[in-house]
Amino acid sequence: MALSNRAKRIIKNNYLSFRRKAKKVLFAVPFWVLLVGVALTSTGIGRYIYLVNIRHDQDMASYWTADSEVPYRHMSVYGRGARPGSTDTPPLYINQSESLSRSDIVTMRTSLQTLADSGRSSSGKSGLDDDGRPRGWEDCFSSYLTGSIETVALPEETTAFNMTSTCDVVAVEGNYAVFHPFSYMSGGFLPETVTDSRQIVLNDVLAWKFYKSYDVIGNKVKLWGQEFTIIGVVTEPNDGIANSAGTNNPRVYVYFTAMENFAPLTSPDSVTGSGSNGNNSSQAQATPTPAAAAAVTGAAGAAQSGSTSVRPTMAVMCYEAMLPEAVPGVAKNDMSSSVPNYNPATPNFYVISNTERFGVLSTWRFMWPIGKTQSALSVYDFPFWEKTAQLTQQHLFADEILTVVGVLALCSGTVMAILRHRKMSRK
Repeated sequence: MALSNRAKRIIKNNYLSFRRKAKKVLFAVPFWVLLVGVALTSTGIGRYIYLVNIRHDQDMASYWTADSEVPYRHMSVYGRGARPGSTDTPPLYINQSESLSRSDIVTMRTSLQTLADSGRSSSGKSGLDDDGRPRGWEDCFSSYLTGSIETVALPEETTAFNMTSTCDVVAVEGNYAVFHPFSYMSGGFLPETVTDSRQIVLNDVLAWKFYKSYDVIGNKVKLWGQEFTIIGVVTEPNDGIANSAGTNNPRVYVYFTAMENFAPLTSPDSVTGSGSNGNNSSQAQATPTPAAAAAVTGAAGAAQSGSTSVRPTMAVMCYEAMLPEAVPGVAKNDMSSSVPNYNPATPNFYVISNTERFGVLSTWRFMWPIGKTQSALSVYDFPFWEKTAQLTQQHLFADEILTVVGVLALCSGTVMAILRHRKMSRK
């Protein structure tokens, strides 16, 4: 009997002890919920601000707007190209429904310049500049491929020095540096006006790999069988998201004309267009480029007397413009209307506003429904800067979700704390 009573007392004491501890835990729940809410909200908002602030290339319009009475908007258009071989061959023009070419860029510039002139006062010059460049706004275009690059020994070097590396090649024209701000380890970027198509800019990864130095201005490298002179070394974003998009790859920048003249490709007669999604398209147009004469045979040696080589038209994979926008949203319509054969209902080109693309609503529209936009964009061959921006949007979307969960936790914790306070007051 005594043993039974003792057991009952132990059970009762343990129950009372457990009940007191449970009450303490329950009373502390609002505090822990609030703590979790603060942690999630601050993490989500903090990461969001950090990621937006490190993507300077998506905020270049703010620099133009700061010194102008008219706000500007950074717009981009991505098309597709056909590669007759692997990624070390340049993208070729398919047709006007899928690709952009030099002639398309001229058409777009003329259209955009007319719209820009109509939106400002009649004072001052109108129309494109004498050299065909925009007046009062800026643009650039680019394509990209891979290549094999090697060092060239300087004449004064007595010991042979030769290294070879695979690298990304970005072929540009226009004021590319306006849209893609670099930090310069030495030298500068390719001048907007082409004076020497055999100039080249290395990124810091390739410069260090070759020379273990960034002071390499004047050195020569060989690309596509041609010697190029190094005029600059640039540093690109090296955060985790950017690196996952390929910014830490060895990379060079050359003129678009250099790609047109020297990049390897198969004979025009054997080149048929196929988009990056693998679907067959019409034959790539074979129209002469500014240096079409020397083209296919020129890289290998002098052309035979009396023979004529014609290289296919190269595709412009990315066109960017810094457009004046007196009325909010008008630049988006202007860019869309300038793209040949663009149909918003079934977009065959990807038109994106870089300005404000990291806003909360823009990020949600890009990500929701989950996978829909990503599936539609899978047919495009994007450059590293656009891949970085899209990956950033995915991370921002996750931060927004994190913030929403944190705010809900804060609200729940606050309600629980109020109810507890009322209960304690009644007691």
